[in-house]
Amino acid sequence: MLRKKNFLLASTLLLAPLVAAPSVMATPDVSADSTLQAEAVGQAPEISAADARTNRVLDDLARQLAAGVSDAGVRKSVHAAVGKRFDGDEDALWSAVAEGSTFNAKVAAAANRTQTSRTTSEDIAAAARAYPRLQIAVPVNFDSWNPSDYTPLVAIRPQGVDDTTLDTVTAYDAKGNTVLLDGQTPPKNPVIVVGLNERTDETGKLKNEESVDRSAKPVADTSLAAAVTSYEVRMEVIYLEDDKEGWTGGDAEINMESKGDGCGFVYDDYNWEELNNDGDGWQKSRYLGRTTCAVVFYWWEDDGGSFDYSLEWKGFKFGVQMDNDDDKIGGGRVPYSDFAGANDWDQLSWTALWQMTS
Repeated sequence: MLRKKNFLLASTLLLAPLVAAPSVMATPDVSADSTLQAEAVGQAPEISAADARTNRVLDDLARQLAAGVSDAGVRKSVHAAVGKRFDGDEDALWSAVAEGSTFNAKVAAAANRTQTSRTTSEDIAAAARAYPRLQIAVPVNFDSWNPSDYTPLVAIRPQGVDDTTLDTVTAYDAKGNTVLLDGQTPPKNPVIVVGLNERTDETGKLKNEESVDRSAKPVADTSLAAAVTSYEVRMEVIYLEDDKEGWTGGDAEINMESKGDGCGFVYDDYNWEELNNDGDGWQKSRYLGRTTCAVVFYWWEDDGGSFDYSLEWKGFKFGVQMDNDDDKIGGGRVPYSDFAGANDWDQLSWTALWQMTS
């Protein structure tokens, strides 16, 4: 454990690129999920038939929108909708951009002028209904984009693909030409990206919409173990080394689930505040609740909206449903006794992130 009085070193690391995490006296049980380890050695998962169908739809829409943004009115509609940052990121649901306007009709008309295949505004609207999470994003250089005088390329963010390892990103210009962009280096000019929103569920509703500040509420321990001395659990520091998000995805959605190993402690947080990009740090001493047992923590970057499997770590079940596209960071266990000393901080470290609790 790290003594609080010696925390000056750790806090200075949040102000500059991290060289090494502070040393700790205790080494809590921590490891990454086996799926993460498989990804590390280059085992690329196959794209499912459903993802392949979705990608064909996204590709068609990207081509059509690329033609559509030759119209200044279409560009201004995209800019105005994305600028609302309805989910905190530079994106907007396609349905919201098109609502109550001639947006789809203008996109279809422009696409029909430059492309051999024909489409209608209803075809485009039907695609948006079939994919409620369908979004239009401007993940880089949005604030410098003047829609009156600049026509961006339109790229696709495919499903079922790890965008942190992509060599190239496919984009289209207003004439329908294909342009290959660097998959890892963000472009210097604004680029519109068509994909699926990561902060909404399958119906297009914001996740945890009822909690504006996204501060999860700890659940009280009502088990028999409550008779045992309970200790406060606080998150003191988090440092994000790798956001697990390619540039086409905008800001990361870093999630944490924690659960008591033998008692009723539960605390979760969707899209932890201020952890958006590589090198982001958080230091606010958040109260998570009280525990009468060891606590198991798990972190991941959320990429999807479907529920494909239940989250486990070394056989420990969290009761959380995960999507196959989610990027796992890792899990770890802090012993019950380590929460007894208010001045002692425990550190759990993974390749992408490290945390300190007291």
